[in-house]
Amino acid sequence: MRIVRDREDARWLPSRFHFALFRLAAFVRMTFTHPQERRGLIIAIDREQSTIEHYTMSIWFTATVACFFAYLMPIALAIVVATMAVQVPIFTVGRKKNVNSIVLMSLATIAAAYLATTQTWVRFAAWQFLALLALNAIAEIVMLTLRGAVKRMEARCGL
Repeated sequence: MRIVRDREDARWLPSRFHFALFRLAAFVRMTFTHPQERRGLIIAIDREQSTIEHYTMSIWFTATVACFFAYLMPIALAIVVATMAVQVPIFTVGRKKNVNSIVLMSLATIAAAYLATTQTWVRFAAWQFLALLALNAIAEIVMLTLRGAVKRMEARCGL
């Protein structure tokens, strides 16, 4: 694991974020942040270190899946079923995070594509899921073009 010492602005390095939208937001923030020294501060540069990012995405994903299940059942039951549907694969697949992510996102994308064609309220949840998926893909393409700038930011922080 890479670490940065005594640099408070390093918390905005794009390398600390997992999802492309968050990396792009961090890039913009880091671009306009001046170097700030803070003695004794140690920041881990790891894609899994952003708590707010992971909680935001997990709540969004679970709430969206709950909306998808609400198409089939009452909303109160859909919330319980969605929570279990998201959590059970984590325990059954175990440490194979990539497989788990691919399966969950693929199933949610298929459900969203189907539900986007319905004439019920759930189509709005489906369209917002597909829109955020597309925005994240666009942000990933943008971040790929900014690889050199990200490397320079990391070098500026001593990585």
